[in-house]
Amino acid sequence: MSEVLFSIGEASRRTGVSVDVIRAWERRYGLLEPTRSAANFRLYSPQDIGRLRLMRLYTEQNMPRWRAAELVQRVVSTAFDQNPGVPASDVEHALGALRTALERFDAGPADRLLQGLAAVFPPGVILRDVVLPYLRELGDRWACGQTSVAQEHFASCFLESWMLNTARGWTRAGKRRVVLACVSGEQHILGLIAFGIALRDLGWSITFLGRDTPLASARHVTVAVSAHALVLAATLPDPLAAVAGDVAELAGQLPVLMGGPATAHGVAGMPAARVLPEDLLAAAQLLTAQPVAPDADDSEGAQAALASRGPRAGGSGTASMSSGAA
Repeated sequence: MSEVLFSIGEASRRTGVSVDVIRAWERRYGLLEPTRSAANFRLYSPQDIGRLRLMRLYTEQNMPRWRAAELVQRVVSTAFDQNPGVPASDVEHALGALRTALERFDAGPADRLLQGLAAVFPPGVILRDVVLPYLRELGDRWACGQTSVAQEHFASCFLESWMLNTARGWTRAGKRRVVLACVSGEQHILGLIAFGIALRDLGWSITFLGRDTPLASARHVTVAVSAHALVLAATLPDPLAAVAGDVAELAGQLPVLMGGPATAHGVAGMPAARVLPEDLLAAAQLLTAQPVAPDADDSEGAQAALASRGPRAGGSGTASMSSGAA
């Protein structure tokens, strides 16, 4: 996929950093790596925009500019697949702030924290580095009796609402369409929503079915919308085990992939290449790199092709990519 590039004026508008300061940071600290247009104007990448936002965040905390630039470069040098992560110190602070606020039933500080992160980092990075780790920790703390049912429900509901708000527009037309669903009996959807947001940012159109979806229904929707892929996710091993055979059979006929904690050791009967990695952004990029099938420009032909390869009668179930909290 070709990368969107921005003029220096647009980079300034998107980051709140003046054109003169952008030029100074580029010259003094080697912070940015602009390309040049045919007319020799600077053009900045989304990664440059992220660096500028992070630099601004650090300088607004009264950090010396040379030190801020050093930290920004460190984040860039350890980037994963060109997705700079949230610095470890900021992750630790964010997790502590979420824990304190949400377990006191106070959504205000948590909302402000997430808004602040969203001004600097792409949604997928915030989800991968902060939100999903917090949810896993929350699930572990609940299992150990360190948080109450009410605290777990309040935090999960707040984050589900925040994620769905972030997901706005994911049904719009994209270069490719994906259907996302949870397997029968699986109620955890937050990881699946996060995966949909990551795909949305890579140009996918999302058809989201959510919790406890029968496999036959997921197949029907995949055909109906001429989707290029059906992604099923499972958090718990028992729901996955109940449908693994049917899913493997369907994967031999349709573009089906699986993800979620329950798939950590593979899925019986499915090729390893059809099981998505745990890392949210790596999984989204892997799916995006797959060959396009069916042809999005031939929806009738695509529907016919999908329908002709449908599963044998009797297949049922669903799957879900998810975090440890509901």
